[in-house]
Amino acid sequence: MPLRLFELYQRKRIVNINLNILASGLLAVILAKPLVVLVGNWIGPERLLSVTLAAGAVDMVVDVIIYYALHWFANHWNPPWKRARDARHKRSFFRDASVVQFERAILSPLYYLVAMGLMYALQHRGMAHGWAFVVGFASGLLVTRVVHTVWGMRSGRFLDLTLPAEEICPDADASPPAPDRSQP
Repeated sequence: MPLRLFELYQRKRIVNINLNILASGLLAVILAKPLVVLVGNWIGPERLLSVTLAAGAVDMVVDVIIYYALHWFANHWNPPWKRARDARHKRSFFRDASVVQFERAILSPLYYLVAMGLMYALQHRGMAHGWAFVVGFASGLLVTRVVHTVWGMRSGRFLDLTLPAEEICPDADASPPAPDRSQP
């Protein structure tokens, strides 16, 4: 079962792009929370806007690094139990990952409006800046996932790449095409 789930993750772009972005976003929040608490205490918890802006910068750096690693894993790593490289390996790693990151950058005003706006508002309501960061940035991530998924499906970016079997595995036992004898 885990092998089948892993193959689904690697084969379906809508699954791996969304899981990669959700995983990188949530991991970034988890990994960045202690740093946000540290920076927030250093800046001063009463400086809500400065703490919120610092949290956004920390989240962005950690998120992008994790996303590139997960993208390579989902779309370019060839597991040892598979003999043939398949269609997703036809894409350039940096180009493919960077296009998705560019789309995320276009959506970043929405993401940061929700994430930082909610974090800022929650701090004003008395929530500690570490937990306000977790709630705000996780909410921003979910909102932009919905918008990005709809955009990706409409643009075709989230559709699976399919190639003929000969291109996927040229050494497969496929019979050569018959010669065209219709022309003199």
